Amino acid sequence: MVMEHTFDQTATETIDLLEARLRRIEFAISGQVEQKPSSNNATPATQRLASLEHSLHQLASKSRVIQELLKLHSKHPDLFQSPNPQDIPTTLDTTTLLSIVMASASSYPSTSSRLTSIMDVPVPPAELSTQLIDLQPRIAKVEALQAAQNADIAELRERSAAALQKWYRSDVLGAGEAWADVEGRVERIEQRVRRVELARRNDDAMI
Repeated sequence: MVMEHTFDQTATETIDLLEARLRRIEFAISGQVEQKPSSNNATPATQRLASLEHSLHQLASKSRVIQELLKLHSKHPDLFQSPNPQDIPTTLDTTTLLSIVMASASSYPSTSSRLTSIMDVPVPPAELSTQLIDLQPRIAKVEALQAAQNADIAELRERSAAALQKWYRSDVLGAGEAWADVEGRVERIEQRVRRVELARRNDDAMI
């Protein structure tokens, strides 16, 4: 009886760890965790495993990253198995292995700390997700207001550009054409004056 209780407790703890890992994966990929009714110890292990498998399939259908990982696992399952550290590759000699290890020795501490920090990332509480969901209608209203303001600004820019173009055509170009006409008249008058003066000089010279 004690052995059976130990097996049941071990199975329950294992399933709890699987659920926690699945929630961490879901949070790392989507940034949120879907709230589901918590399973108690009275729920059969087979039902909990089926629920976990269903959740994993749902997550895989929504995430392309998980789909690629599953394909990679089906084609190369040995990549996801930890090799025995006592097994040394027979294709490389000891000197080559040592040079490979020493070349990457500086990155081991930083890689270890990053992996540890990932494991320490807490799952956000349900209250925070609820607050974000409650803020969604207000966020939608603000987005709609911002879109309307952007439309008004775009319309004002178009109207300003049209007014500026109209002012340039009517005032600037019109004034330029008027000055050109005045300069043309002045030039023609000057030419007439010079002709008259030249004619007078010729008449005076003949006298």
